[in-house]
Amino acid sequence: MPAWSDRSGGPLESAAFKRGPGGRPTREEAERRHAVLLDVARRLFLGNGLSATSVEAIAEQAGVAKRFIYARYADKDELFVAAIGRYLIQAISPLTNFEVPAVPVETGLFEFGRRMLGVALQPEPLSAFRTLALEGARFPNLARLFMERNRERAIGPILRVLQAYEQRGELALGDAQMMAEHFFILVVGVPQRFALIGMKEDPPDAERRLRAAIALFLDGCRARQDRPRAAS
Repeated sequence: MPAWSDRSGGPLESAAFKRGPGGRPTREEAERRHAVLLDVARRLFLGNGLSATSVEAIAEQAGVAKRFIYARYADKDELFVAAIGRYLIQAISPLTNFEVPAVPVETGLFEFGRRMLGVALQPEPLSAFRTLALEGARFPNLARLFMERNRERAIGPILRVLQAYEQRGELALGDAQMMAEHFFILVVGVPQRFALIGMKEDPPDAERRLRAAIALFLDGCRARQDRPRAAS
């Protein structure tokens, strides 16, 4: 029975479906194949770019028929968004699982910011950002779909942490969604751009930059006596 290989030459999965009594793939097998499909699609998209990756190549390496793909996704853009979105759920687990500590807001946000950078500066998130930046202008539907389906997923953990500090009376956010996006840009923006062009700050400089980002955010969002507290 043939096995498919990834680009490193290692075996990926058997190409054959496990069949149910009626000859059709079992539900569990179809779900497993779908997961393999998304993993293969992510590797090819991020390795080669959207334009240079065909549905045929993805189907071949995943060991599925093209109809298996098109039964689930209308086009290549949809598949890209689903593949990267699935990875995003896994990648941001250190943020999703972050328990807001009972420490001053400066300390808690610094630790959370370190986790954000640990996620954002990994090779695959950088490749995804690079692909969106390069392909988004040529395929505007791709960027729109990605933002519609993954914006809340990416910003949600930040929003949760900031609102926890607001409930404690340490922050006054106003537009909480917008403040979460500003926090992301302050913490991740410059280090991410450095990483995209192959630059990496020394740890002391990276820590100083992060502390400055937290301080700047708190200058605008720290709760003060003359600001109304968030409703509990």
